[in-house]
Amino acid sequence: IAGDCVGNGWRTLLQATRVTKEEAFLPFFVLKGGLFFFILYVAWIYVDSNYDLGPRLVSKNSSLRPYFLQKCLGLRSPFVPTPWALSPHVQTALSAVVCPGTEPRFQREYLELKDGGVVALDWANYEEKTLNDHRSVVIVVSGVVTTGDGVARVCHGAWRRGFRPVVFRQRGHTDVPLTTPRLQSFGDPSDFREALEYIRATNPGSDLTAVSLSTGCGVLISYLGEYGSSTYLTAAVCISPIYCAETLYSSQAIPSLYRWILLQRQKALLLSHVSCLQKVDALDSASALRSGSMVEFEEIVFSKTNGVHTMEDYWEQNEPTREIDEVAVPLLCISSKDDPLVPKESIPTELFLTYPHFFLALTEKGGHCGFFEGFQPESRAERLAFEFLRAAQKLNMAAHANGNGMMV
Repeated sequence: IAGDCVGNGWRTLLQATRVTKEEAFLPFFVLKGGLFFFILYVAWIYVDSNYDLGPRLVSKNSSLRPYFLQKCLGLRSPFVPTPWALSPHVQTALSAVVCPGTEPRFQREYLELKDGGVVALDWANYEEKTLNDHRSVVIVVSGVVTTGDGVARVCHGAWRRGFRPVVFRQRGHTDVPLTTPRLQSFGDPSDFREALEYIRATNPGSDLTAVSLSTGCGVLISYLGEYGSSTYLTAAVCISPIYCAETLYSSQAIPSLYRWILLQRQKALLLSHVSCLQKVDALDSASALRSGSMVEFEEIVFSKTNGVHTMEDYWEQNEPTREIDEVAVPLLCISSKDDPLVPKESIPTELFLTYPHFFLALTEKGGHCGFFEGFQPESRAERLAFEFLRAAQKLNMAAHANGNGMMV
C-alpha cells in the first residue's frame, strides 16, 4: 500500500511538472515571437528611414508609364538588398560571381562582317532537344568587365521567362579572333547592326529584344539612337548603363581600383591581338601598355585603330546619348545611386522626363550590375528586365492587332 502511495505521488508530481512546463512554454513562445517581430519592425524602420525602398520610376507622364507600372511587378514592389550585401562594392562583386543553378550550353556561330571582321553569336540552350520557334529571341550585349557567370545568369533568367538568349560577342573579345586591325570602339553600333540583321533573317517572325550590361550599354544605346525606327527591336533594357563615356574614362569620382581593373582588361585585350594591331602605323603598342589611365589608352589604341585623329572627335562619335532623341522603342535603364562606376550626378534624369520611350528604374542601392535581394541573392534588375521586355512585346502585339503603332 505504501509503495502504491509513493508511486501515485510521483505520478502526480510528474503530471504537475508537465503541466507547469506546458503552461510556461506558451508565454515564452509569445515573448520570443514578439521579440522577433519587434526586431524585424525596427530593421524595417531603419531601412525605410535610410533609403527609398524603390525602385523609383522616372519617366515622362505618358500613356506608357501606367501600363509598365501595372505590368512590371519589379517596378512596384519594394527593393530591399540582401542584408549582408548592402555595400555597393559587395553588390558589384556579386554580379561577377553569382552563377545560375543550371549552366547554359552555348552553340557558337561566327559571323563575317562586310569589312572582313568577325563577331560571334553564342546561342544558349538548356535542353537536349528544343523546338525554339515559340521563343522570342533576346540579344545579350555584355560589357568589358562582364564575367562568364554574369552572362550565364542573364541567359538563365531569359530562358526561365520564355526567351531564347543569344550573346553578341564583339570582334576580338572572348576568344573571338581579330581578323582586321580594328577594335570596336565604345559607342560604335555598326557591328551590332550586321549581327542583328543576320539574327532577324535566320529567325523570321521572331519578336526581337535586347538586354545589355555595363559598358555594353554604350553599343545598344548608340544603336537605338542611330537607327531610330528601323532597329528591328521591339524594346531594350540597359542594366547599369554608362550614360557618359567620357566621364567613365576621366572621372576621379570613380574609385581607383575600378579604373585599374578596367585598364588592365583593356591592356589584356591589346596583348592578345598585338600582332594584328601592329599593322596600324599610328598605333604605338608599347606606349599603350605603359599608359597609366584609361583616357590615355583609349586615345592611343581605340582612336588610332578607328582612324579618329582627336579625342574630341572620338567622343563625339562614341557618346551613347549623342542621338538619343531618335530612339523609337521603349528603353528601360536600371541604375543605382551608389553605382561605383556611374556617379549619381551623371545619371540624366531630365532625359527620362523628356522622351516618352525612356524609362529609368532608379534605386538607392544596388552597386554596378548588382541589385541583389534575398538571403540567397537573386538580381532584381535581371528579373525586371524580362518583365519589361515581355510587357513591351504584348503591347506591340496589341498595337499591331489594332493596326496602330505603339502608343506614347
